[in-house]
Amino acid sequence: MNLEFIFKKTNQFLAVEKEQYLELFFRVFRKRIGPDQFDRKYLCTPTGYSYHGLMIADEQVVGAYSTIPYSYKYFGKQVMLALSVDTMIDEQQRGGPFNLLKMATLVYDAMKRDNIGFVFGFPNNNAYEVTKKVLKWRDIGELDFYILIQNIGGIIPKMSFLNSFSRLFAREMITLPKSPNGREYEYNIQKLDGKEFDEHRYDGWYRVIDLGHGAKCVFKIYVEAPMARTLYVIDVSPLTPNVFDKAIKQIYRIIAKSIDLIIYVGKLPFPPSTLIKLPESRKPRKVRMAGKILLPEVIDDRIFKIDNWNVNLSNFDAR
Repeated sequence: MNLEFIFKKTNQFLAVEKEQYLELFFRVFRKRIGPDQFDRKYLCTPTGYSYHGLMIADEQVVGAYSTIPYSYKYFGKQVMLALSVDTMIDEQQRGGPFNLLKMATLVYDAMKRDNIGFVFGFPNNNAYEVTKKVLKWRDIGELDFYILIQNIGGIIPKMSFLNSFSRLFAREMITLPKSPNGREYEYNIQKLDGKEFDEHRYDGWYRVIDLGHGAKCVFKIYVEAPMARTLYVIDVSPLTPNVFDKAIKQIYRIIAKSIDLIIYVGKLPFPPSTLIKLPESRKPRKVRMAGKILLPEVIDDRIFKIDNWNVNLSNFDAR
């Protein structure tokens, strides 16, 4: 078997390579994405493409390391950062970590040529150690979970008899006076969103609420085990205490009867009055953020301090 490692921008993919990439995605992640989703995800970017290191065996795509570029504000200047997504190697080709390193190196070299100074991501438990040891990523921090339970029985079925109490508690939380903290927060590192970003990140399954004066909130509802109807608050903009609490209250008024739980995953520099921050021991999973500096003349070590970031589910391709 002949193994080959090549680099391609998304707009350089041949039709057969795109088809093979999508089939590999299904084999590895057990879910399908169609050609339109592929195009929206990888082509609707500030550059018009994403970056892909491919592993080819006998003219078949059997591995891929991909990153998506985004525009960010970084300490007062606009820069391009890249999100690592969908790293995958066919089960029959997992011959050690160096195949991953070869694909990633091709991508990092191409990004440096395009003046992209930093790559980051949110590796799961399986990928976390490999990413740090093989690709030499460094920790940035861990995201927090903030919740409001509407029906506790949707999360713990045997406690359904307490639903009326959890609903009462949720209503009390929502009717609390708005936060006295009227501070306008400035974040040193945050994505630059707009029409292009929205078209890339959000499909028809997401809902956007206009909060007035240019503020907005994006959310999405999932049904999770056992049968919890979970509303994920994906993004709130601008991220201030008053706007955040207004978003949660508006969501609750619109859709409380249809959900069991509201969750926000991110890093807040203020305590919200409408949601409860879960302690470390109660987090359903770890959401670790890590990355690697590619161009030290563009990005410095301040990027590894999570308190410099405005980060939530909108910054990565989960939920």
